[in-house]
Amino acid sequence: MVTMGSKGGFVLLWLLLILAVLCHLGHSLQCYNCVDPPHECTTTVNCTHNQDACIVVKAVPSKSYYQCWKIADCKFEVIAKSLEEKELKYNCCQKDLCNSSHVMNTAGKAVLLVSLLLLVAVWHFCL
Repeated sequence: MVTMGSKGGFVLLWLLLILAVLCHLGHSLQCYNCVDPPHECTTTVNCTHNQDACIVVKAVPSKSYYQCWKIADCKFEVIAKSLEEKELKYNCCQKDLCNSSHVMNTAGKAVLLVSLLLLVAVWHFCL
C-alpha cells in the first residue's frame, strides 16, 4: 500500500537529485590563462566541459603557459607536442585557479621542508 506521504518523499528525493546534477553541470573549472606573461598571470577563464584540469608549464629556456587542460592529456609527450616545446616541466591540477605562478613542484616542497628542519636543528643546537 502506497500512501501520499511516501509519494511525496520520492518526488522530493528526485527533485533533490535533479537539482544536485544541475548544480554540478553549471560549475566549470576556473584556471589562469596566459602565455608567457611578463609578470604574474592574473587572467582567468572558465574551462569548457571537456577540460577538467588546469595546467602550468615552464618550458626551457623561459616560456610559461597557464591554461585549461584535459587531465587525461597530462602527459609529457602530449603537452610537448601540443605546445611545440621540447624541454618543459608541468603541473596539472583539478581545483579552481590551482595553476598560479606560485605553484611549487614536489622537489621545491622537499627542499623547503629540509631547509626548515635544518633551521630548527641549528636553533636547538645553539640554545
